[in-house]
Amino acid sequence: MILSIIIINYKTPALITRCLESIEDCNFKDLEVIIIDNNSQDNSEDFITKQFPKIKWISNSYNAGFGRANNIGVAEAKGEFILLLNSDMLLQKDTLHKSLNILLNDAAIGALGCRLVNEDGTDQKSVYYHIGDYAGVLKDNLFYNYFFYKQPSKINGIMGAFMLMPKSVFEEVGGFDPDFFMYAEELELCSRISKAGYKIEFTDSTAAVHKHGGSSSSKRWSQRQNLLSNALLYLKIKGVLGYLLYHIFFHINTLSNFLLMWKLDKKYRKDFWNVQVDYYINYLYYIQIPFLYSKKQGNGKRFLRRS
Repeated sequence: MILSIIIINYKTPALITRCLESIEDCNFKDLEVIIIDNNSQDNSEDFITKQFPKIKWISNSYNAGFGRANNIGVAEAKGEFILLLNSDMLLQKDTLHKSLNILLNDAAIGALGCRLVNEDGTDQKSVYYHIGDYAGVLKDNLFYNYFFYKQPSKINGIMGAFMLMPKSVFEEVGGFDPDFFMYAEELELCSRISKAGYKIEFTDSTAAVHKHGGSSSSKRWSQRQNLLSNALLYLKIKGVLGYLLYHIFFHINTLSNFLLMWKLDKKYRKDFWNVQVDYYINYLYYIQIPFLYSKKQGNGKRFLRRS
């Protein structure tokens, strides 16, 4: 088998139904679809499997988050290549064929992303230029961004909503770090794939529609979890001293942007305050992280999930 598509479900049966219909429309024959259910405790299994009886359904006894659930799916996958796909995605008819052909023609690629678009066709963020480096923090500083920041040309990470890779590469680097619950785990994985000598690539020759945030029920909880996971990412990549430096730069950004933001529009000010509130609400977690986790993959006492 050439391709295994792995989708994580948590109370999103309607979204997954749309996603599976788009996969069928690709008319790609040599594939399997594996759905990992994170203890949804709803009618998801019956709702989906009655419509798509050929899929493989695996039920977790708890909400394992994104990375751990995908690790379970990959362990069951029979395909030479794996596609990690969000439940809120819609593929175009040529997405699978074009993306897979790129991997088949370049064995040096460790992970491939495609162009992500909104439902109205406008572009979404599809790639990352910074993974655990300090320019990635300082680019959010209004003063630094205006006078000093230049976006790198090299792509270092792709969105976890669509990640296509050889299964052998995923297994070689050890899969997702189970210390992450949700967010930033794909960046940490991309970092290890790059360190193993493989390329992180992106194609704009095809696209997929991403209903961004469609699988997350609370935007404020998601932002707080994202901030936590991003902090853990710096610990994983930079160690304890680098982790502390990350927070120092964040505080510098807070002060600098507070002084400068009054010249910007109300939307920026509202977004700024929301991020600051969510960051400082997390403060007790930030203090605990260096004591509960380390740079070593999967060395934490539990995965980092905000209550």
